[in-house]
Amino acid sequence: MCDKKIFKRPAYLRLTPLNRLASLKLKIVGVSEHPAILPVFQLMSWGLDDCHCLAQEETADELMQLVWQPDQQAALDYLLAHVPGGMHAFQRKLLRMPPRAAAWALLGVFDMRLKADPHKPYP
Repeated sequence: MCDKKIFKRPAYLRLTPLNRLASLKLKIVGVSEHPAILPVFQLMSWGLDDCHCLAQEETADELMQLVWQPDQQAALDYLLAHVPGGMHAFQRKLLRMPPRAAAWALLGVFDMRLKADPHKPYP
């Protein structure tokens, strides 16, 4: 049996602009939000659903490790550190994209982040 407190995510993180945008993209495609996973991570997972190559499987494994970190603020900070062009420009770009393209753009940022900083803040 798992302790539900472990999987409770701070509500304020769902109110960040990026999570609200991800929530909107999920709603557009009819995906229900999971209460224990932040929308940005859920959108990224959804974006991996139709890819079955080895590199995507490795990215999916890394993503799941990031999703289930107890400190979700640190997980978001890791993902969004050094976004090319700045976070505001990236969010405006995501807003204009269809949901699948937005998911892939977020996965691209995550992949860049993994390559740039191999010393991940999670085990």
